Amino acid sequence: MTTRFLHVDLDAFFVEVCRQLRPELRAVDLLIVGGRPGGRGVVQSASYGARAHGVRAGMPTSEAARRCPGATFVQGTFDDYRRASRAVRKVLEEFTPIVVMASLDEGYLDFTGTDRLHPVSLLPVAERIRDRVRAETGLDCSIGIGSNRMVAKLASDAAKPRGLMEVREGWEEGFLAGLPLRALPGVGPKTAERLQGLGLTQVADVQARTVEELERLIGGEAKLLKRRAHGHGGRVLRGRQETKSVSRETTFDQDLTDLARLERVLLRLAAHVGSQLRGERLAARTVTLKLRHGDFVTRTRSHTLPAPSDLDAELISVGRELLSAMFGEARKRGKGVRLLGIAATNLVEPPAADLFEEPERTKLRQLTSAVDQVRERFGFDAAKPGSLVKRRGGREAGK
Repeated sequence: MTTRFLHVDLDAFFVEVCRQLRPELRAVDLLIVGGRPGGRGVVQSASYGARAHGVRAGMPTSEAARRCPGATFVQGTFDDYRRASRAVRKVLEEFTPIVVMASLDEGYLDFTGTDRLHPVSLLPVAERIRDRVRAETGLDCSIGIGSNRMVAKLASDAAKPRGLMEVREGWEEGFLAGLPLRALPGVGPKTAERLQGLGLTQVADVQARTVEELERLIGGEAKLLKRRAHGHGGRVLRGRQETKSVSRETTFDQDLTDLARLERVLLRLAAHVGSQLRGERLAARTVTLKLRHGDFVTRTRSHTLPAPSDLDAELISVGRELLSAMFGEARKRGKGVRLLGIAATNLVEPPAADLFEEPERTKLRQLTSAVDQVRERFGFDAAKPGSLVKRRGGREAGK
């Protein structure tokens, strides 16, 4: 039985979702998603036109603006991205029962054991999937086919944009030999730089050396790097990928020294986290707060809840306590806050309804459900915490 995987990678996903929601952007070649050109955020995604100028995801928006001076900057919402991702998944599930979304914009399909249905190649199937995704969602994708997850993903990377590539069983070493080492999973920029200093820049350089030679050069990482260089990767695809955490964070244009303002930002971030937890039918045992000071010193603190929760109010309550203490630490150092984030971790399935639940918590759960229904129908900002509602004159309550 042949093991075969398809890796579907949506091309410039965040950019294309924003273009769908704002038709006036469809003709804009230089488009960058994430923050503002003069802000201190980071690039979430960039159009292929902007990438030609050296703009990459994770780059500071100020640097992106410098490299691509004519670019248009936009900001989408997680709910829009999640809605688009679910639409794509719905299409993928029509082709195979096992679909695992590795992220919002990429997923794996398991075609193991389909030799009789597709005895020669999966390229015709991949072409139908690509065309169907385009027809149903308006989004383009690239698809890689391989005997394991790693090779399938590297094949889709090589096929971009809107391309197809199949690496059949036995072809892995030849395909990988021409790739730079930084293409392999686990080889980040710093590792790639270190390997380059040792004369290892291409996958072929690793393939040509024995494990013993590599161990003398790089130590304990040698065996894993050698295996990956020869095309060995994961051959098991679980039907449901476990979500390890749900988080939101934001970087401020200027360091904040106002606790009340930070609390309002925390309310908004926690509301998004709670909404995603409920949407994925998860509950958090632990809440973690992240604070980055103006000098880039980063602090995190966590608190374990008495019981798993997916309720905004309970996440916010813990978040406020953590924020108060962490903000005090920043002020003692004479620093403002550059970044604020909140994460729900130690995720489990929501507990079953408790007949003896406190009445106040039952009311809170009912209110949360009503808010979710409003947001589902009218958008996330249709229902906000009272302290975020603007008063007459344009000021938010609490300011």
